[in-house]
Amino acid sequence: MTALLNMAAAVTIAFPAANQKLPFVEKAYMIGAAPRGTQAIEVAGRKVVPYRTGAWACLVDVAEGTNTVAITCGGETTNHVFAVANRPEPPLPGAPKPPEKVWSKLEFCKDVARAHPRGKRPGEITIAVDAGHGGTDTGALSPHGLFEKNANLLQAVALRDELVSRGYKVMMTREDDVALVLGERPREAHEKGADAFVSIHHNAPAANGDAALTRYSAVYSWNKIGEELSAPIAARLAGALAPELPSKGVLHANFAVTRSPEVPSCLVEVDFMTSPAGEEAIFNHARRLEVAIAIADGIDDWANAASPGQEK
Repeated sequence: MTALLNMAAAVTIAFPAANQKLPFVEKAYMIGAAPRGTQAIEVAGRKVVPYRTGAWACLVDVAEGTNTVAITCGGETTNHVFAVANRPEPPLPGAPKPPEKVWSKLEFCKDVARAHPRGKRPGEITIAVDAGHGGTDTGALSPHGLFEKNANLLQAVALRDELVSRGYKVMMTREDDVALVLGERPREAHEKGADAFVSIHHNAPAANGDAALTRYSAVYSWNKIGEELSAPIAARLAGALAPELPSKGVLHANFAVTRSPEVPSCLVEVDFMTSPAGEEAIFNHARRLEVAIAIADGIDDWANAASPGQEK
């Protein structure tokens, strides 16, 4: 929890940070918190109704350069100052397009997928669980100024405990608040023979996204073996969290932790840190256990999948 919650002001702002410089956008999301029970606040002259926890989120019009947004709550006005980058210059006529980025596998991965563990007992299967971010890499912020890195670790530990209770062997990339080199997160899992790699995260929209409305779960993968792991996890998560939380299912992404042709790997975005309702759910113990069970059920489904062309 950041110092934002210790301030005596009637309202706090978690994003954008004071004097932060955003990329060029014409609208930007703002999130923060008001005292519980607050009926309404005004942000840039517009009424915003806080969530029951006091969390609030809205979009504001912004311009290049310095922006000052007035936020009024309980008779007190806070002038929040941040900056927006200048509009990028359009490319010159006839200018060559920049080359497309070619994403390659993690350098320590082999090129051939490991044998699927179908037919093995859970005690013969090792799952690597990665709590995203950590240390100075805090990840996204919630309206009350809570860090994604902490939410990721809480959820990863809950998943570890659920998998261990089912008999699986579990490797954790981190079990406390430490920074890890991004591309190195999967290395130990590969070197020590993990059968699957699951990275846990909580999402945030782009700077011009609507934090009040943007909320869903999704599971990201890079290749076919990643999709085979992602699909049952996404399905189980969608079923467990419906109808409160929509699901985008399995999506393709070039994340560093998923680019393995050797070990089935996926990244789970459980919910949105920036959503007032999402923040409440993410830090709810019972809901966290529900998510852990759903992901573990998906891993069970993957581990017990029939061979191609065969029935289970």
